[in-house]
Amino acid sequence: MSTEEQPDRTPEGAPRSLAEALRTRDDQSLSALLRTRPDLITPVPTDLTQLATRAGTRASVVRALERLDHFALQTAQALAVAPDPAPYDALLGLMAGDTPDEAVTAALPRALGTLREQALLWGPDDCLRLVRTARELLAPSP
Repeated sequence: MSTEEQPDRTPEGAPRSLAEALRTRDDQSLSALLRTRPDLITPVPTDLTQLATRAGTRASVVRALERLDHFALQTAQALAVAPDPAPYDALLGLMAGDTPDEAVTAALPRALGTLREQALLWGPDDCLRLVRTARELLAPSP
């Protein structure tokens, strides 16, 4: 589904779709999204469902991924191979390996914040969901 609906493993109270996650954002957060992904505003979406659909299109996701810093992109790549949804600890394990890396542990919340701000990631830390198009683009092919 284009709005990233995946109700099957979503904890109660967590957004079931990117559109739902966008509905919980305040005006300042939505403004930040549109500043970081200006392609989403032209033409002006009629509602948040349309904005979520547009945020998941291949062209828009490619542009957003191209603008990420190296660590945020690596985080998205790890999420692309992680279970969907991914708990924070599973993602940390993919990023830091078996021995905890303090630099990764310290940088991961900022990278997740960047991915969330740009609507490439949604859901709480126990249910991280990468936008399906990003998962398809970043997951290794067989």
